[in-house]
This record gives sequence, structure tokens and C-alpha cells, in this order.
Amino acid sequence: MGVRRWVAMVLVALGGWMAAAEPVSEPRRMPYKSVAGAPLWAHVFLPPSDTPQPRPAVVLFHGGGWNSGDATWVYPAAQRFARLGLVAVAIDYRLADEKAVTPLEAMEDARDAIRWTRSQAKSFHLDPARVVAYGVSAGGQLAAAAALQGRKPGVAPAAQDRPDALVLYSPAVAIAQSGWVRRLLLGRAMPESISPDAFVAPGAPPTYISQGVDDTVTPFLPALLFSRRMKAAGNVCELKPYSSLGHLLTRKLDEQEWGFDPDPVARLDAWGSEEAFLARLGYVPPQPPVVATPEGVVRSLAEALNAQKRGDAERWLAREVVWQEVDGPAAGASVTGTEAVLARLRGGAKEAGAQRELHALVTNGSLVSVRERIVWPGAEPARRTTALVVYRVEGGQVRHIWRYPTQD
Repeated sequence: MGVRRWVAMVLVALGGWMAAAEPVSEPRRMPYKSVAGAPLWAHVFLPPSDTPQPRPAVVLFHGGGWNSGDATWVYPAAQRFARLGLVAVAIDYRLADEKAVTPLEAMEDARDAIRWTRSQAKSFHLDPARVVAYGVSAGGQLAAAAALQGRKPGVAPAAQDRPDALVLYSPAVAIAQSGWVRRLLLGRAMPESISPDAFVAPGAPPTYISQGVDDTVTPFLPALLFSRRMKAAGNVCELKPYSSLGHLLTRKLDEQEWGFDPDPVARLDAWGSEEAFLARLGYVPPQPPVVATPEGVVRSLAEALNAQKRGDAERWLAREVVWQEVDGPAAGASVTGTEAVLARLRGGAKEAGAQRELHALVTNGSLVSVRERIVWPGAEPARRTTALVVYRVEGGQVRHIWRYPTQD
């Protein structure tokens, strides 16, 4: 789970949207608490313009495996949220040192930071009833723990400590089996005692999660189970999976603890989806859609199919879209129209739990070729089908699909 300090600049790049907008002022650095006489800092970004009504706030917790990083890692994300009209507060928290400081201290700091932010309602003209916690990786555990766990075992979160919504990016929401966390806790607690997924209950804040399906640091399956548990408890929890991407949406799957190579299309989509989630909560105005590149359209179509969201899938298909099955050098049977093509796309994965994975995407103008695999997680024996699929994308929609069956 550890992340090397020299990835800081990459993590900063992951955090923000450099779209043209009103400039955000430099942050005000203010102590939100002191520990043994040493201040812990809140870095406050105010929106570029004021409103008559109090504004929502977002408290941001960086990642870094609980032992690395600082508030600057989430500066760009804070600036992005401030441009949307939120008071954005990036937090420094105590880092585990394998001597005296553990993730327990970081959890205490996270709760104190949220409480402090609410206490500044008058100073920052913010609404204390609309405070979002934003967490990246290990910071996701801190944000979710503040929402789901009280300061003492078996006690519900205090109202002042608990965020009103969660936005999580590759979060560590299931850490009961983590040897890294066990090591950092120094025997003072067990990992399962601070694992957010174990404390899901009715009344949890509405939650949005961006997660790479091939994440090996904070794996996808626990995030999926966390989302399902939240929904089963009657809570709102939206999980957006990104196929063939790893931790922090990196395309570099062989090493996911440093040297990140975030997919630019997926990253933009994740930011837009976070903002759409906040708009649905009424925290920000509706935002213009992210410009869809051909690769982004293909990824979005796959995600909609995996989530079984028919309406979302139809959005990415042109009315006269053509599906063509190609067997050898000759073109095979074809169908035309959204309904017929959607039936073909869903036909290969119509059984519950099937997931479409995209591998080796190559874009050439309007054409996107992809090695497309449909898998049935947990099936015994293991099941999967594979094909080479070429999509022609124009005007933000798929116009033609050629499918070449291949051997696994």
C-alpha cells in the first residue's frame, strides 16, 4: 500500500482540471489543530466569486499509504472544486512513522478537520450542512471512516465529524486483510477495526466512487462489494468502473505504486462524473458535458453495458449504427439501428455478472480498435469470450462496429 514520495507531482496532476475558468486565489494556510505544540494545516481555497447563499464545502484528504504525502497533492482538485463554487479545504494530517504515529491518528485528524471546517461557516461563508469529504486512495479510507465510524468503537459518528457526502477516488474502503495497514497500526488496533466496509449502516452519506477495474493497490472487487453493501442498506452509492485501468486510473498495470500513467480520457470522465454527482445533490450547478473523444465514447459505452444502464448505452449509439460480424476475410451478417445493435452488444453478456473488459485500445482518427473480452467473475469453471472489435466514432457516437471473433 506504500507510495513513494517522488510520485507527488503525478498525484497532483491527477487531482485537478485545468479548464479555462476564473482564477482561484492562492490558498489561505490556517491551523485546524495542534499536536504537541505543532500545528496541522488546512489549506483553504475560496471560490472566485461570492453568492448570497452560503456555499457548500469540500474537505480533501490526499493519498500516500498513510505514511507519505501532504495537502499539496490535492491542490489541483481543490482548485477545481473551488472553481465550481465550493470552499475547498486541503488537509495535512499526521503520517504513520512505524514508531508512534499510526493511521488512527490520521483518522482523528480527518474528523477534526471536518469539524473545524464546519466551525468556520461564518468566516468562509459556507453551509455547514453541505460538507463533502473527498479522499484519494488512503485518503479515501480517512474520508469514509469519518462518515461511517465514531471516535470510539461501537459509537456512531458525531454529527460535526461526519461529512454530508463522499467523493472517493481509488479509495481504500476495504482494508481488513491488509498486511501494510496491520504493520502501520503497531498492534494498537486490527485492520478490520478501521475498515470502512465493516461499518456500513443505513443513513450513510451519499457516495460516489471512481475505480479502475485492474487496480492492484485498492482492488475493484472490494469497492464493488462496498457499493453493494451501501445500496443494500438503503444508501446512495454510485460506483463508476474503468476497464483495463489500475490504481488512480493508471494505464501502467505492471507497477501501480509509483510511475503512474493515468488515462487522460478516463481521468476527464471521472472528474466530470464527480461534478455531475455533486450537481445531482444540488451542491453545484449542472456542468457542461466533457467533450467525448472516440476512445472515451467506446469506454463509456462499455461501462454503460457493464452497469446494465440501457439508457446510457443508447446515448453512445447513433440511430443508424451498424453492427457487422466478420468471420475471416468476408463480412458476415449485419444489423442496423440502435435497438438491434444494442441487442447484439448485450447478447454476448446477457447473464448476470458478466463484464466487458477493454484491452489494447488503439485510436486512428475516428476508428478505435480494441481487444474486447467478456468475463463472468467467479464462474466455475472460468468463462470468457474474446474478440477484436473496431468502432467508428463520429460526432460523439458509435456509427459502425466490426466484430472479429478471436481465440482466447
